Amino acid sequence: MNTTTILLVEDNPSDARLVQELFGGLQGRSFNVLIAESLQRAHEHLKELRVDVALIDLSLPDSHGLDTFRKFAAEYPAIPQILLTGLDDRDVAIQAVREGAQDYLLKGEVEEHILIQAIDYAIERKRIQVELEAANTRLQKTAEDLHYILNQLHIGTILINPEGRILYMSVSALRLLGKNESIPEGRPWQDVVGFDDHDVQILERLMEQDEREKCVVYFTLPDHSQRQLEIDIHDDPRDTRAKMFFLYDVTEIHTLRKQLESEFHNLIGKCQLMQDVYRQIRNLAQVDSTVIIEGETGTGKELVARALHNSSPRKDKTFLAVNCAGLAESLLSSQLFGHKKGAFTGANSDHRGFFEAAQGGTIFLDEIGDMTAPVQTSLLRVLQEKEITRLGESRPRKVDVRIICATHHDLQQQVDQRTFRADLLYRIRIGRIHLPPLRERQEDIPLLIWAFVGQCRKTMGKPFVQDVSADAWQRLTRYHWPGNIRELKSVIEYAVLQCEGDTIQARHFPPELLESALHVSETTTPVKDRERLLGALKKANGNRARAAQFLGISRATFYRWLGDLNISKHDLS
Repeated sequence: MNTTTILLVEDNPSDARLVQELFGGLQGRSFNVLIAESLQRAHEHLKELRVDVALIDLSLPDSHGLDTFRKFAAEYPAIPQILLTGLDDRDVAIQAVREGAQDYLLKGEVEEHILIQAIDYAIERKRIQVELEAANTRLQKTAEDLHYILNQLHIGTILINPEGRILYMSVSALRLLGKNESIPEGRPWQDVVGFDDHDVQILERLMEQDEREKCVVYFTLPDHSQRQLEIDIHDDPRDTRAKMFFLYDVTEIHTLRKQLESEFHNLIGKCQLMQDVYRQIRNLAQVDSTVIIEGETGTGKELVARALHNSSPRKDKTFLAVNCAGLAESLLSSQLFGHKKGAFTGANSDHRGFFEAAQGGTIFLDEIGDMTAPVQTSLLRVLQEKEITRLGESRPRKVDVRIICATHHDLQQQVDQRTFRADLLYRIRIGRIHLPPLRERQEDIPLLIWAFVGQCRKTMGKPFVQDVSADAWQRLTRYHWPGNIRELKSVIEYAVLQCEGDTIQARHFPPELLESALHVSETTTPVKDRERLLGALKKANGNRARAAQFLGISRATFYRWLGDLNISKHDLS
């Protein structure tokens, strides 16, 4: 894991400790924080160590206000500065940002995600700035070499002169704006970008503000597909009257968010099999019948049980989940039905079981096929008489609980083998839901992958992980997933943890998946992958954006795969 070295220049020990604690509480990121009480002490640190970014208080014992920023910037121009200030010095901090500081943060209002975002952006912005300045100095500010550097960036770049006319548009910017050829210099940027008047007016206002915000623009490309761009505006470091637009494609993020908004009680899936499951949940939620959820391990049976509860009139009451597998008979009975003090060794007090605790709500009995015969008998009484008897007592107690069960076993076969009561089976399978294994839900795998990647980016503090390579994607879609969704989520968590760049590669997967992928059948060769992409293109009548939507991937990923598999427009004829 890469370590980011932070120089914190702060003379107030309490403020320094608070900032240091923010870094210490982060998961999935590694930081080395150096603390200096003054600029002089900061200089001593920098003689011996290299730092990635500096967090500097504007008011120090040996410097104050704007001079603090200017002194540090003059001696260490390559180190990006984020200023720490109070409300009284906010105007000074804004002026420092105009002169080249990357950002400023108000003391007392700094949160973890704001701090990390400020640091990541400061380092990236400074890297771009340094590259541009170095190119201008080294190559005497020649347009040809400036173009070369900008075109290497993974973001669209537009340079605009003080009169608002285009000086340069990078190849990435042209692609993001749907332009098939370069734009002649000197045209007004408003006439070139293709945004509607409302968005243009917003951008014009942002260009005039001292404190600029990012703007998200929605627009339609010439092929009628929709795109969302996040636009970040900066002053040109060579002339603050000129502007630089940085364009980021956030279409995939918005598309994924829209898809996830339509998820059903945390169940992710849009295939017909899952639509049937959702329909069954809606229907069974309106009645109080016992339900059995069948499906392989890892298919999400508890999520279905929770969806049933949350869709039912009992949703404001308790939901309790109990795993019946691996528990001794006495322990399971005690957990479910409770016990009286002295009922067995260690029963030092009366104990209320799950059925009583879930009064008015729902109890989910997972892996009911592993329940012993005596416990099955007690459960049957609950279903028939709506009452339980605590261990060690003879007095029954009435309960009002809905029972939802789940199993990966064939209960009918267990009935035939006399290991499961037939009368209990009839009682619990009044309502039935079958959850399909992941291998039968190929259409849902892309959505699940992106959902888990998004979750891991947030929980592991790795916002830079944005994509999945073609080879890695092929391995994920070829794998047979014996552990189903639970295994897929585990694999994605492992991969994001291993990934140090912006794209998950096949080498980031756990060994067992890589070894299994070596033995895939002929039906999962790259030839089949090529056929799958061509099939999506034909279904979309050649529209690449729509074909990417059919496959559940971003346009950028789709275009890269077309190149990897050597697919051109001639293949559609």
